[in-house]
Amino acid sequence: MGQPMVSTPGRWLRLMLAVVAGAVVALAPAGASWAHEVGGVGATNFATTLSALSPPVAGVALSVVENGSRLELRNTTGTEVVVRGYSDEPYARVGPDGVWLNDSSPATYLNADRFATTQVPDDADPAAPPRWRKVSDEAVHRWHDHRIHWMLTTLPVAVGADPAAPHRVSDWRVDLDYDGRLLSATGSLDWVPGPSPTPWYLLAAAAAFVVIGAVFTRYAHHLLAGALGILVAVDVLHAGGIAAVTAGTVPERLGAFIGSDMTALLLWPFGILAAVLLARRATFLGFVAMGVGGLLASTMGFDDAPVWWRSSAPSALPADLNRASVAVVVGVGGGLLVAGPLLWRRFKPVQAAAMTESEPQPSPEPEDATTSAVASPEPVLLGARAAAAAAAEPEPPAVGRRGFAGTLAAGGFGAILGAAGGIAASDPADAPSFQPVSTPSLADIGATAVAFRGEHQAGIATPTGPQSRLRIVAFDLAAGTDAAGLATMLRTWTGAVEQLSQGRALGGPDDHIVTGAGPCSLTVTVGFGPSMFGKAGIPATARPVQLTPLPSFSGEQLDAARSDGDLCLLVAADDALVVFHAARALTRLAAPYASVRWQLDGFNTSPGTTAPGATGRNLMGQVDGTNNPQPDHEDFNSKVFVTHPSAPAWLRGGSLLVVRRIRMLLDDWDGLARQEQERVIGRRKDTGGPLSGGSERTAANFGATTDGGGLAIAADAHIRLANPAFNNGAAMLRRGYSYTDGDSAGLIFLAWQADPARGFIPVQRRLVGADALNRFIRHETSALFAMPHGVQSGGFLGQDLLGEDKS
Repeated sequence: MGQPMVSTPGRWLRLMLAVVAGAVVALAPAGASWAHEVGGVGATNFATTLSALSPPVAGVALSVVENGSRLELRNTTGTEVVVRGYSDEPYARVGPDGVWLNDSSPATYLNADRFATTQVPDDADPAAPPRWRKVSDEAVHRWHDHRIHWMLTTLPVAVGADPAAPHRVSDWRVDLDYDGRLLSATGSLDWVPGPSPTPWYLLAAAAAFVVIGAVFTRYAHHLLAGALGILVAVDVLHAGGIAAVTAGTVPERLGAFIGSDMTALLLWPFGILAAVLLARRATFLGFVAMGVGGLLASTMGFDDAPVWWRSSAPSALPADLNRASVAVVVGVGGGLLVAGPLLWRRFKPVQAAAMTESEPQPSPEPEDATTSAVASPEPVLLGARAAAAAAAEPEPPAVGRRGFAGTLAAGGFGAILGAAGGIAASDPADAPSFQPVSTPSLADIGATAVAFRGEHQAGIATPTGPQSRLRIVAFDLAAGTDAAGLATMLRTWTGAVEQLSQGRALGGPDDHIVTGAGPCSLTVTVGFGPSMFGKAGIPATARPVQLTPLPSFSGEQLDAARSDGDLCLLVAADDALVVFHAARALTRLAAPYASVRWQLDGFNTSPGTTAPGATGRNLMGQVDGTNNPQPDHEDFNSKVFVTHPSAPAWLRGGSLLVVRRIRMLLDDWDGLARQEQERVIGRRKDTGGPLSGGSERTAANFGATTDGGGLAIAADAHIRLANPAFNNGAAMLRRGYSYTDGDSAGLIFLAWQADPARGFIPVQRRLVGADALNRFIRHETSALFAMPHGVQSGGFLGQDLLGEDKS
């Protein structure tokens, strides 16, 4: 007789679950994105408190929601409430006809996301008349008010210095207008250290050991089924806590409940089904329990374990219940990950004999109780008690080798489906790109040209990295130069720079200096100093506020003869001869109208001598420029270029350049041990990585401590004090060059920014007060220049400033 076949329904059920198990395991990497956050914030030690509105108004309620991520205003009265923005302008109206936002208010764009990464359009002017736009029919508005939460990913200075102690980070206030009355809400942002995670580690470990130990009992199937049921139930409870604290519509709350990638819709139903079948002694379902448990445990561990040591989390559950739910999911899920294979090994079904449909089977021998247990399709159990239990409670029909192979194949098919689904759902931009890296040949370097005309002047953000050679020349206008003469000079410079940047000769006597050379990435950037306003027919009142002369700083020793200036030329290229020729030619063209005040020559690493994209080093041997804003950052333009609509037209799209020649006291520096040099800067000299750990691009952890309990990055380390997090977000695009001048050597510091008052000045004030690097440097040259916007076809540099017709 042929071999009896396993029942079709049971066989297909096993195959289906195998496919699901494979898909779940293959989708595990995607599950990491199932982050339990609300409004962009997860577990945190920052706490936002809010007082009641003063004076109170029945029907108007302001509250902090989503773990400090947003404010919520509800207005059930018949009168509108107007929320004031960051410049005291009307930002939002909330009333019986819904919610309206003012598109003239910068807050409308800044409040759109947790970290204010939305670009504010040029026409958003808080002083302009409101432009109201309806966004909702409800009388409730929720927004990311950046007065109430910590904006940066690094810690405040005081917190970083002592993260184990509580701190008052800031006090804040939000004003509302209601029927001619001012309603004010005040609050505070505090740092509240979290508890010890040890009890929750122990709870997770205990849960895992209990689940694994259940495999070796006579009730293994029932206990593991119960563990799987508990796992799903607790995970549902945890997700419910997050959904309950999520403010918004039913779909928004449902999205928070099931997760961003909806993995829960796959895990929970099949986890329950697997638990039911596992309780009926379907041993193979241990692998499904393993997959569900492993995925939930890993996801919860990666995303939610911080609740164990942080003081608050986005959940409606009590804090300790929330922490316990995370520990149970991690522990039980981890235990099931181990228990699944153990269950299979202990209760693995076997076939009585290798039967085929083509071979007749011998007559069975007489059976006793022992041989009957082996010949029948019962599981082989380990241990006398387990064998007796199995004899009393038979297992369902065995799978057999062919069935087992088919099941594994089905599982593999499911893994392929899951992987394909994960790939299809992924963002192509996240896919790694493997391209051969090659060093450009000298011919490529010489032939590279940078476009002169465009929205911005070249040499600021293009090329993306600094060229290897620099000459900066500052000029004073000659006596008697009027507006027409200045316009003639700028028009002449414009034509000359356009030709030089493309490698074309000017027809001058020194053209042979660069015979055979290409443009070599030549850029020439032109700027105007504060002292130019009031000369050449330009009224002093036309000087923009961003060009206010820099204040004096403690400790600087400036050489007045080599500081400031009416105009500047910033000439950079990848060849010293190309830079020299361009700077000399432009200086010659300016001679009738301006004279050289001072000039500096700088150098960087030559192309091809280091790996492409490597950060340059200064003469102290430290990497310099790691944390520069990058052109692909959403806020790059607002940090580097002038975008405010109140700025004059000639400056919008331009940038402010701070120039500092900083002498390095290299003999003193070289006398320090390497470890002490690294402590002064806050970075390793070899890799450039922060002393808190990681590689060069790893974000510095200013709260990290050493084994001895001290700060890994010292309180007076340069990178700590210069970090935007400790300077109200101040940031600059730095392009440093080294220089040598006789016995003097150091850094030509170039910093581009939209406004020095929000960039260089606050950072420098902090540095001069406490920077450990001050003992080894001396500021000797200082200048500030406003670089006008780029030149379009037919125009010339500074044309708007001089009031000339562009047509």
